[in-house]
Amino acid sequence: MSDKRKWNFYLIISCIMVVFLLLIAIFGPALAPHRLTDSITIYQYGKKEMAFPPLRPFTYKEFPLGTDKWGYDILTLLLYGAKYTVFTAMGIAILRLLLGLCIGLWTGISKKKINTWQAVENSLSYVPSFLIIFFILWPISFYYNIKPILLILIFVIIASLIGFPTVAGTIREKTRQVYQASFVESAITTGSSKWKIIKNHIIPHIKEDIVILFVLEIVTAITIMGQLALFNVFIGGTQVEFDPVLYHSITKEWAGLVGQARDFIWRDQFVLFIPLLFLLYATISFQLLAFGLKKFFDKQYKRSRWI
Repeated sequence: MSDKRKWNFYLIISCIMVVFLLLIAIFGPALAPHRLTDSITIYQYGKKEMAFPPLRPFTYKEFPLGTDKWGYDILTLLLYGAKYTVFTAMGIAILRLLLGLCIGLWTGISKKKINTWQAVENSLSYVPSFLIIFFILWPISFYYNIKPILLILIFVIIASLIGFPTVAGTIREKTRQVYQASFVESAITTGSSKWKIIKNHIIPHIKEDIVILFVLEIVTAITIMGQLALFNVFIGGTQVEFDPVLYHSITKEWAGLVGQARDFIWRDQFVLFIPLLFLLYATISFQLLAFGLKKFFDKQYKRSRWI
């Protein structure tokens, strides 16, 4: 009885964190205290006061998280960029999972040899996916005539096509384990089609793994966005200034805000670390959710296996 009363704090906390993250992504621009084009304007006792960026956090109530080097409110940048960070990562995870499910289920129940497909999986596993994505996106990330939404769509498609073979391999192994079970063999002998076997037997037995895999793919997508940002490839496009050379994220997605502020590691570190904390928050939220879901599903399995 005591086991049933145990709370899954990982799942509870992560669900709260993820819901909060989704709310920020949906309502961020409406909650932002300033517009993206607004820069420093400080009033003290009804009079305008001179202030020089970057402003430190909690110094002025108008800029609770401070400003960047150019006087733009960091909180506003984060709230505007949240949707691009969260929904881009989720879009990649969804597309990877759909493609991985189709290929993984098909190869998992196929009796034919799939050496060619496994060779594709193995070859992609030896090369970091972000390197391939980087060399594809680098030539087009700095073209101002390409709309940010189109650049995001290109990134989602490329990241999904490069990453889904790994998902397909995981799904294939799970499918093979279920396909070799006695109840599936019984269904085959009674004349059930492959589609019915997949729908009625395989998917119900691997649905928990699919959910966890989806959450982990979100983490992977955010990680790739962070890696690309270190090389000035920002999701949605990179704006370049010369003399001196500076890189700016057009969409203000969180990885881009970290990448464009990495020069502040030696001075005014808050310009770098505040976006970095938000990016880590997003990563940890989904990582904890995956861990909490695994504990929840394991507990459900332990309860139901005696029925």
